[in-house]
This record gives sequence, structure tokens and C-alpha cells, in this order.
Amino acid sequence: MPYMTTFLKKWTILINETLCPYHEALGRLSEQEIGAIIHESAEEVENVRNLLVDYLVTNPSISDKQQFVKVNQALLIRLLDKLYSCRNDNVPEKVLSLYKALGSHLKGSLDFIEDFFGNYFDKNEKVPVVYLDLTRAEIARGLKKLTFVLNSGCVEQVLAKAVLQPLKLFSSGKVVKTISYASLSYHRILLDELISQKPMSTQTIRKTLYQLNFNELAFVDFEFERLHALIELAQGKSEKIAILRFEQKTIAQYPEKLNTVYDPTMASLREQVNGWIEAEIKFLENGQAAEKEQPTISDTNEKINTSLSVAKLALIIRLLVVDKIIINRTVAPMLRVISKMVTTLQKDEISFGSLETKYHAPDKATITAVRDMLFKWINILGKL
Repeated sequence: MPYMTTFLKKWTILINETLCPYHEALGRLSEQEIGAIIHESAEEVENVRNLLVDYLVTNPSISDKQQFVKVNQALLIRLLDKLYSCRNDNVPEKVLSLYKALGSHLKGSLDFIEDFFGNYFDKNEKVPVVYLDLTRAEIARGLKKLTFVLNSGCVEQVLAKAVLQPLKLFSSGKVVKTISYASLSYHRILLDELISQKPMSTQTIRKTLYQLNFNELAFVDFEFERLHALIELAQGKSEKIAILRFEQKTIAQYPEKLNTVYDPTMASLREQVNGWIEAEIKFLENGQAAEKEQPTISDTNEKINTSLSVAKLALIIRLLVVDKIIINRTVAPMLRVISKMVTTLQKDEISFGSLETKYHAPDKATITAVRDMLFKWINILGKL
């Protein structure tokens, strides 16, 4: 372990000191000196690989192996990110070629660990920025093809939007959270599986999303709304329960890829859908009579008047749902209630369809405006 650290320390010193973009001697490096650095770095790659193999073969402790790989994986990732951040317009072309060569060597060592010691590789570790750039470009290319097929009319548009929106967000680089190896791998697998569906239909897409545990909020909402629509058409309690049980059985029989999930911080897709079905069946079996219709707030003059636009209101509601402040099982009924209760700056009567559309697909200008509003609220809080 100490020997491995020594070799990686050479790279660390080289990148943090000699090759720092603001180092005064950087621009004076000759072609011969640059060639010598690249040659020495290439030799370090071989040394690192040999040390990795020696340590992992001779050390019988699994926990030691995991720790060894974890530490060196993290060091190589930090070095790659540091080297990537060194690139700027003020760096001479010959130095940029040096950065590229060193990056290739570091990436080669990291890939070697992932390929040959995958059982110990930490999939929850952040991905180097250079990997993200390459993979996002690859995903963006595949996304164009998927968008064309999904928008051709063979798949329900609400479902198409639920699938495409997170992929577009990811490929755009606007995701603010740290991207892990597991998340990066998931997006690639998701895109590949969706593109390969033949024939492509709402049913085949749903089956694939269950297989890959796509527990994204918009798709969960889509499933709740689909189930709600099915039982709304049924006649009587027994038929409603039979439909829900059949859907539950069908979902349970979908194949499932192990250790695969879109958002590991949320309950799995099956858990959420099964929970909704069980709650609905319990309600039906208890024989609770429907509540008498009460006059809605929209029937009176008492409404909550706001100076928000429909887009801003929809986005604020989405934030409350994502943060689990609003915990309604389904989104659409909640939005219907809000559309009847609230007025906006432009409208006394909000269209449910308009509110729902802007809820699921907030535009960039609205996101920026709401972000500014939240900063203003922070300042107001300090004065309360």
C-alpha cells in the first residue's frame, strides 16, 4: 500500500505543482522535457498496475482489498479532475498535449482497476469530469434517436415525456448533484434498453422501466394515473379490486435487473406502485362510502390570490412534492384542487391542463426566476 501511494504521489506533485496552469516555468518546458515527462508517466502506469496486482493477489483479506481499491480509485479520480481543471485558454498547445497524455495514463490506470477488480470497485464514487463529458455526448446522440421514435405516436406522450425529460436533463449537464459510476452506468443502460425495444409501444416501454427500477417521480405519477383511470372505468367494488389485483400480478411477473435503480434514495418502483394498489384495495374492501360532495372553494368567492404566474406556481408545487412536503399519493387530483383554490397574476381561473403541463415540464426561465425568489426568501427569513 505505501509503495502504491508513493507512485501516485509523483503524479500528484507533478499535476499540483509543475503542471499547474499558473506555474511560471510551465510555458518554458521544451519538447524534449515534455517528452521525458510523458515517457516517465507511461512507465508509472505499468508500475501502478503491477503493484495493484501484487497487493490484491498476496493479500487474502477482502476488507483490505476493498479499502485498497477504494483509496487508490479516489486518488486517481481526484488527479483526473485536477488535471481536467488545469486546461484553459492561457495554456500553450504543447502543454495541452501533455495534459492529454497524462490524462490518458491516469484514465488507463483507473479503467484497469474497474475492469480487473470490479468486485472491489466503488460504484458510488463520483465519476471524473472527463468521463462525464464523453458519456454525456454519447447519451445525447442516442437520445436523438430515442426522441424521434417515442414521438412517432407509438407511445403515449405523457409516458414519452416522463422518460425523455430526465435523460435530456442528464445529457445537458444541468444535473447539480454529484454523478456516481452507478448513476452514469444506469443512464447508459436505460437508453440502450429503450432504443432496442421492438416493437416499441407503451406496454414494452413500461415493462422495460419496471425491469430497470425506473423510480423517477414523473413515471411513478404516470403509473398512479394509469391505475386510477382503469378503476374509474370499472363497475362496482369487486371489479375494481379484481383489476388492481391483476395489475399487481402483472407487475410482479415483469423481470427485474438486480441492484439496479434510478434514484437509490427513493423506494423502488414496485414498492411505490404496490403500496398505492394495496392502499386503494384496502379502501375499497373497507366499504367506505364516498364522501358527500361538498361545494368546492371555486364555487365561492374565497380563493387564495397570488402574484405568481402559472409556471412559477407549478414549479413551487413540484418542489414541495419532491421534498415530500406535499405527500399526496397522486399528483393530478392534488393539482386539480389547487387549480380551483388559487388565482395567479394573470388568471382568476387556472386551467388544470396548463398547471399540469408546467408542473411536469418547467422551463429554464421559470427555474431561474424561482431560484431568485428562494434566495430572496432566505434574506427575508433573516429579518423575521
